[in-house]
Amino acid sequence: MPKRNEPSTRLSLAFEATHNLWRQGFIEFRQQADVSAHVTHSEIERLQVGQMQGRFYGCFFPLMGNLTALYVVAYRRYFKLAYANPQECSPDPNEWACNQIPVCIGPAFEWIEDWFTLACDGENRYVRRIASVPFVPGDTVSVPIPVPVSPSQSHSWCAPCWTFLISPVTGISFLKEKNVPDTSSDQRLGRAHTRLLFKAMRRVFLGKLKMEIETARNEETAAGAVATASADGQAEKRSRQPNNRKGWQKREKAYTAIRAILTKEPSLKGMKFCAALDTRHAQPLQDWTDSGEWRQGLTWKEAWRESGLKRKIRRVRQEAMKKSVPTT
Repeated sequence: MPKRNEPSTRLSLAFEATHNLWRQGFIEFRQQADVSAHVTHSEIERLQVGQMQGRFYGCFFPLMGNLTALYVVAYRRYFKLAYANPQECSPDPNEWACNQIPVCIGPAFEWIEDWFTLACDGENRYVRRIASVPFVPGDTVSVPIPVPVSPSQSHSWCAPCWTFLISPVTGISFLKEKNVPDTSSDQRLGRAHTRLLFKAMRRVFLGKLKMEIETARNEETAAGAVATASADGQAEKRSRQPNNRKGWQKREKAYTAIRAILTKEPSLKGMKFCAALDTRHAQPLQDWTDSGEWRQGLTWKEAWRESGLKRKIRRVRQEAMKKSVPTT
């Protein structure tokens, strides 16, 4: 997590929760994808070599789309987190959110290789096949588990030739004829061609992710702008409304009387100002009468002689000139 400023505890908890949500989603995705790989392996074993590629990628690319969607959801969460905390994260929520995503990209690249291996061979570095037993209804089978299990050789694994996808989409389209493998063969590719294949799949994933994130960024920016404008509008609306606390009507009537007096004589203050209020029969504020400071029958001129009320009259005179007349 970038340390633009020392993050607050609240932000740290939100960041950790966001990452945990992505991690849990990725674990669930892998479990479902592994099931799909086993099904794919069972199906392509029964197909002709020329039919294997179509079935293989017909399962792989939709899964890649699901994986991309998982990362876009994480991006949206990071974006909203940065948008709500611009000082602690970054003034640019898109930049901050994008900086978080590369931390999670490694597992996606590993998944691509693991899924290829499992779908093609029925096993990978996490799943090992120890026996193959024909299914006979009603029979019970017991298979001994070898201990220790031989280590997986995933680092030296080579894909079948029919997986090599030549397409502008993957970027593999300009190979010399002598370097193009026979995609109708069930033989294994060399390490160089396998690396090129995985590099192409990573490129497909990153390209799709970039496009989806750009769409998500535009949507989240627009939604944030609308929400901000709505909040500003509500705040402005509230500021135009009269204060609905107890006695606000008497306060507004007093403000109206004061503004009327000072509109004619702006410099009027002190005893003369209070005399003008008496002439208009202006009423005192309700909290003054409720507290007992303003006794029944007290005039504004008499109130001016009492230090506590004198300060309040000055303050009300200032407030009345600052506040606009409320609209109805």
